[in-house]
Amino acid sequence: MSSQQSLNRNRTTPHVLKLSPTGAISRVNGTILRLFSKVKKKQTDGCGSILHDNTTGTGEDHEWVTINSLPNDVLLDIFNHCRLLPFPYGLIGDMWEWHRPTHVCSRWRYVIFASPHLLDLRLLCTYGTPVRRTLDCWPALPISIQYGEAPEFNPPALEDEDNIIAALEHPARTYKIELALTNSLLDKLAALKQQPFPALEYFLLISRGGGKLSALPSTILCESAPRLRVLFFDGIPFAMLPKFLLSTKDLVVLQLLRIPSAGYFSPESLVTSLSGMSQLKMLDIGFASPSSRRNRRSVPPFRRAVLSTLTRFTFRGISEYLEDVVAGIDAPALDYFDVTLFNQLIFDVPQLHQFISRAEKLRVPSRATLGSFKNGVSIILVQLAGTDTPRHLSLEIACKPLDWQVSSMAEICNQSSTLFSRVEELSIRAYTPLSARQEEIGVPEWLELFRPFTTVSSLYVSENLGPHVAHALEDAADDPVMEVLPALRLLDFRGSRESAPVEKFVTARQPTLNVRYSELN
Repeated sequence: MSSQQSLNRNRTTPHVLKLSPTGAISRVNGTILRLFSKVKKKQTDGCGSILHDNTTGTGEDHEWVTINSLPNDVLLDIFNHCRLLPFPYGLIGDMWEWHRPTHVCSRWRYVIFASPHLLDLRLLCTYGTPVRRTLDCWPALPISIQYGEAPEFNPPALEDEDNIIAALEHPARTYKIELALTNSLLDKLAALKQQPFPALEYFLLISRGGGKLSALPSTILCESAPRLRVLFFDGIPFAMLPKFLLSTKDLVVLQLLRIPSAGYFSPESLVTSLSGMSQLKMLDIGFASPSSRRNRRSVPPFRRAVLSTLTRFTFRGISEYLEDVVAGIDAPALDYFDVTLFNQLIFDVPQLHQFISRAEKLRVPSRATLGSFKNGVSIILVQLAGTDTPRHLSLEIACKPLDWQVSSMAEICNQSSTLFSRVEELSIRAYTPLSARQEEIGVPEWLELFRPFTTVSSLYVSENLGPHVAHALEDAADDPVMEVLPALRLLDFRGSRESAPVEKFVTARQPTLNVRYSELN
C-alpha cells in the first residue's frame, strides 16, 4: 500500500479516528472568535476553552461561560463554520472531518446528526476504507466514492474494487463517483444491477489505458442521474454519452477530455444533448487524436441552441468537428474560449468566426500574442479595457515546422480578419530554440500573417524571431503598393540592432515610426 493510500485509510476508517474533548474544542476556538468578535479566549485547567464576555466595554469580567453552556444553535453555527475552514480544520478535498467532533460527547453527536443537510454530512469511501463496516456503523448519509483524483491516475487495488461495488449497491445514497477506471473494475461495474442514481451530483471517470480500455456500458447509470451537476470523463470511450446527457439538464460542468476513437460521437448529437442545459457554465471537449474525421460537412441547424450561462468553452480536435458544433450553439456570456486544432492542409472555419462574433465579450480584443512552441503555434487575444477580469480567446494549431505554424495561423486569422479590427498591441514570441531548417521560413508567410492586423500600433518581437520579422518588413518596404501594419507606431525588438535591421522599413515610415531595441541581460 502506498503512503497516500495509508493516509487516506487513516482519515476515513472510523475506528482509528480518535480525538480528545480538549483537542476537539481547540479546533473550534478560531471559529468561536470569528462568530463572537467581542469574546476573549482563556484557558482553564482540564476543561478546555472557556469564553469571556467582554461586551460591557468596562474592562471588568462580566461573565464566564464554558463551551458546554453554549446553546445547541450556537454549537451548530460553530460546526457549520468549521466545515468551511481550510485544512487542517476539517477539509479533505471536498470532505470535512465531521466524524471527529461526534466522538467528543453525546451532545455534540446529537447536534451534528440532527442537521445532516446543513452540515453537508457525507460518508467518504476511498482507498483502504472497509466500506460495508463503515456503512453499518454510521447513519444512512450520502456516500462519496473517491478512488482516483484528476488529473492523477491511481487505480484501486483489487480489494478496493470490491469496496467500490459495495458502495455502489446504494445508488439512492450515492452523491459522488470518482474512479480511476481499469478493465478489471469495468467488468465488475458492468455486472452490477442497473438502477437510477437520483442523488448523484458528481461523476468523474479517469483512464490511462488509451485504446485498451473497454467501452463504457450504455447502462452504467441506467436511465438517469437527474441531479448530476459535474460530469468529467478523461480517456473514457462512451459512444452513448449524448443519449445519457439528455437526462442531465442541470449540468454545470461538462468536461470530456482525451476522447478515444472508440468513444466518438457526432457533433450533431452533442449539440442536441446540450440544447436543454440551462445551467451549463463550463464545457470542455477534447479528442485524443484526429483519427475521427467526417466524410462530409453537415448542414448547420436552422435553430441554434442558446447556452446563456456558458462562460468557458475549450475544444481540442479537427476543425470540421468544431465548425459543426459552433454552428449549432450560441454562447452570449462566453468570456473564455480556448481552441486547439490538429494540423491540416487546409483550414476552413467560417462558422468559428461567426460564433465568436455572437459572443459579445470576445469580439473586441485589444491585445494579441502569437507564440511559437515546439509542437504548435497559438494566438491569444485578450480584452483588458473596461472589464473587471480579462476576457480570453486562444487558438492553437498543433504542428511543428515554423513555416507551417505561420502559414496555418495566417490562413485562420485572415478568415476572421474583423476579429482583429481593434487589436492595438501585438507580441510575437518563440518559446523554444529554432532549428536550422526552421530558419528558412519565407517572407510571404509573415506578410500574410500581418495582413489582418490593420490597427496594431505596437509590435513586440522576441530575440529568436527578430531576424525573420525584420527580413519580412524590409522586403515589404520595397513594394510601395503593399502596406503592412499601417497603424504601426512602435516596433520593439528583443535583441541587438545588428540582429534585426529594419532601415528601409523605418525610412518608409518616418517620422511616425519609433524603433526600439531592448538589449538582453
